[in-house]
Amino acid sequence: MAQGAVVGVVCPPGENRGILKRAGLEVFELEWSREKISIWEAWRAARELRRIAHQFDADVIHCVSIRCILMGWLAGWSWEGRPWRVVNHVIGMGSVYSDTLKTLKGHGMKRLVSMALGRAFRSDATINVFQNEDDLAFWKKRTDLPSTVWAKIPGSITWENHDVSERDSGAFRIIYVGRMLVDKGVGELHQAWRKLIETDPSVELVLCGDVDPGNPNSLTRERMRAWAREPGLHWLGRRSDVIDKMKAAHLVVLPSYREGMPKVILEAGMAGRAVVTTNVPGCREVVNDDETGLLVPARNADALYRAILKVKRNPQLRQRLAKGLNTRVQESFTDDLVHPRWGKLYREVIG
Repeated sequence: MAQGAVVGVVCPPGENRGILKRAGLEVFELEWSREKISIWEAWRAARELRRIAHQFDADVIHCVSIRCILMGWLAGWSWEGRPWRVVNHVIGMGSVYSDTLKTLKGHGMKRLVSMALGRAFRSDATINVFQNEDDLAFWKKRTDLPSTVWAKIPGSITWENHDVSERDSGAFRIIYVGRMLVDKGVGELHQAWRKLIETDPSVELVLCGDVDPGNPNSLTRERMRAWAREPGLHWLGRRSDVIDKMKAAHLVVLPSYREGMPKVILEAGMAGRAVVTTNVPGCREVVNDDETGLLVPARNADALYRAILKVKRNPQLRQRLAKGLNTRVQESFTDDLVHPRWGKLYREVIG
């Protein structure tokens, strides 16, 4: 918009529509439930997206997430008029690629999605953008497409300077920020915390985020409410003051099984907090072990416990890791640095 573009957004109906319109975006509502997945619903949504794009006279269609990439690909099948120029923006591999889906139906869905994505990535006038090197290498190997149709642009945050000094809150406080999903490692974090309080009952665990009924890997509200009754565990639900909550903690933990570009780690860097996370795609794109955080194997509650304990016992280590992450985020992952790359990419797509 700052460069003179007219920008529209297609999204479900909801309370944020007013915020988007006041920001100067043209907003188009699209009813598409994440809870009910069917071929008919996907085709209906794709036809509606095609109608909206035609009405908007779009030069570029920017599809964010695997689900929307597939919908954009379906919508482009019968596009008439000018070329259907597309940016496929892969912000993560999604629940369909999670190892937690081990059913026959899950394997079948993964094969179907992989086949469709491969075709979407091969479409004419398409650039495929990934947030980390692992996901990019994964798909380049499987599609054998030329380098001209691939790009890597990381996620970013709007940088703000904060007082990053630790607050003396008494008890050692750990915070997790994100959806309450199995493949975010929330269960392993709960196990690690239970082990920590065996020797220090004052250690607090703060879980900041909501459940996600549309995701098959979501924990239930009943499970979360049961955890919240445990002394020292606080479930805050969805919050808009994430940075303040991080600054009130000593350590940010993200034990995810896989990420695109974990914004929570970028926010932790801005808040000046040390991070313990997993050695998986996305997380290791930002965190260098023992320099900008600690990396542990995924799905390993014992390794997570040992890493948290190490950071808890060593304030100097916490300070060094927090400072390293703060510097890395400020130098590589701010909007001021990343956004111009998107402008350049759009111009290349339009030609």
